[in-house]
Amino acid sequence: MKKLILLLSIILLASCGGDDVPKEKPKPIALTPDDVGYYMQMIVADHAGPKAQLWLDDKSKPIWFVDVRDAINFTRTPEEADNISVIYAHDMAKNPDYRNVKDMWVELDKAVFVIKSRKKGGMGMPETIPFSDKKIAEEFIKENGGELINSAAEVPDEYLHSMGDMSEMDPNDSMKCGASMKCGSKK
Repeated sequence: MKKLILLLSIILLASCGGDDVPKEKPKPIALTPDDVGYYMQMIVADHAGPKAQLWLDDKSKPIWFVDVRDAINFTRTPEEADNISVIYAHDMAKNPDYRNVKDMWVELDKAVFVIKSRKKGGMGMPETIPFSDKKIAEEFIKENGGELINSAAEVPDEYLHSMGDMSEMDPNDSMKCGASMKCGSKK
């Protein structure tokens, strides 16, 4: 009987261990020409503006988004996975060229955002533009219009689902202008 109690105690102790150890967040990875957006199944690198990579606890690769607003929408959609480890977005405080962003990332929950600016997301829709530095975001607003939002949680749902005004859209702000693409310039 003592052996049975000892065995049950060991099993109980073993089953309790390890749950309190927090998992290390994955680091952001570089965007490649092969990465495809989660919702539109389009090549992410073909689009201008900030993008996002969302890491789930049970996956070894991120889910990519052509627009940061789509990553925020993912977090608010009940049908999507909720075991999110971390979300990274291009840090526009470190990316002065909106058309050709580099792999400089900020955690979504550490960023401030500019919404309602003249700059559109990769699909030509209103974008939630992330910045690691609030002062640089404010300078961006002086040049491009918009409104400062202090966290992704504060971005209004109606903005995330809006189509915005497409009449003033500059095609250079939604597609990269590479050798294989013809992009006009706005006068």
